[in-house]
Amino acid sequence: GHVSISVVAVSVKNSGGSQPDPSRLGFFLLSEESLLQVLTEIQQNPSFCVLDSRYTTHLFTFRELSPPPSASANHTSPVTIPNEYSIFFANCAPETSVSMLVHTELYNLDADSEHSRDYLSAGQTHLPTLFSLFSVAYFAFLALWIYICYSNKLSLHRIHLLMAALLLMKALNLLCAAEDKHYVKVTGTPHGWDVLFYIFQFIRVVLLFTVIVLVGTGWSFLKPFLQEREKKVLMIVIPLQVLANV
Repeated sequence: GHVSISVVAVSVKNSGGSQPDPSRLGFFLLSEESLLQVLTEIQQNPSFCVLDSRYTTHLFTFRELSPPPSASANHTSPVTIPNEYSIFFANCAPETSVSMLVHTELYNLDADSEHSRDYLSAGQTHLPTLFSLFSVAYFAFLALWIYICYSNKLSLHRIHLLMAALLLMKALNLLCAAEDKHYVKVTGTPHGWDVLFYIFQFIRVVLLFTVIVLVGTGWSFLKPFLQEREKKVLMIVIPLQVLANV
């Protein structure tokens, strides 16, 4: 993979009036496995600068900034060891404050094209296709369910309509998940599809547990109403699902 960092409008201020060492300010990558090692180093020596750790992957320091007034830098580094990484900025200069605008990109290059960026991690790059296939499958299930309900209109109950709504929400949820991952893969951002994904997921989960409870109580099959105890179950289950999804 590759990591690209762009910093502009960099401002470094030292309360003591001295000029801080720019090599003590910089960016680095850290894998999840190395995080505990670095934390141990810091605990053993509170004055230890994390930029000197052998467990970090060095990116660049403020030595590489362009001279003022622009004070900016663009840096791209290859990542040769596959892992899940986080980007950190370290300020090891005492009594120094830093402000800047930062834009970061982490991406892999597609095997088919060396110039096509894939912003999903290696384990998630096939998710757009998988979600699309499952969405098509659920739309097919919905069409089949509507046909069955239409063919058996005499034995149709309201619970069957709720089941159709549940299938529709599941299909739309997967469709939005596919679009969400596709745009993240191509551009690095979901372009609002993540909001729709959470909306349909919220409705789907609430509908799912509602249908399960209603089928369990025999509503619409054996009786047209709910008893007081069954209403209390719904009043507990549905708000809990709402809270869990929020």
